Amino acid sequence: MSNEWHNNPVPRHANPGQYEAGPAPQYYGGPHYQPQPPKKSHTLRNTLLVLTGLFVVGGLGSCAAMVLVAGNAVDEAVTAVEEEDAQPGGPDNPLEIAIGKAFEVNGFEYHKGWKASPNALGSVDVRKLRVTNNRGDKDSALVDIKFWKGTEVVATSSCTSDPIDVCTTVSLSCFSADDWAKGYDRITINDTF
Repeated sequence: MSNEWHNNPVPRHANPGQYEAGPAPQYYGGPHYQPQPPKKSHTLRNTLLVLTGLFVVGGLGSCAAMVLVAGNAVDEAVTAVEEEDAQPGGPDNPLEIAIGKAFEVNGFEYHKGWKASPNALGSVDVRKLRVTNNRGDKDSALVDIKFWKGTEVVATSSCTSDPIDVCTTVSLSCFSADDWAKGYDRITINDTF
């Protein structure tokens, strides 16, 4: 036999296990499959997505809870104001009073001896109206004294004070641009708000 290759990549004179470098083998026919790249680990991405989802859901839940709590607080405050407004002398429930007589409106004790008559110009003049604050908190008096004839308000005098400390007595400042109400049949007082 000769030392020719005869399509044998290993020459006869070569040591077993050693090959001579030659052209790369060529494949003919069928599909060529490339090896798949190794799969990437998405653990960090998945963990961040789960944490973000929990944060969003938890945040929305917290917001919803805060809205419900705030809504309940507002509802309770509105109910308390409505109940206070409906008390005698509140904005929604005027209290009938008589000139010179003492009366009470929601913790404000109005003293006897106050007067109401026409002033020199013929307007309503309310004088010597004094009040003691027994409401439990510093508060101002803002009231309307109305003179009625049947179901019609024929004159109003608005009376105010600076903030009054608890257990303190002050005189109110009253003003009216209305003419004295001749023939009125009742007088009421109510907080303006």
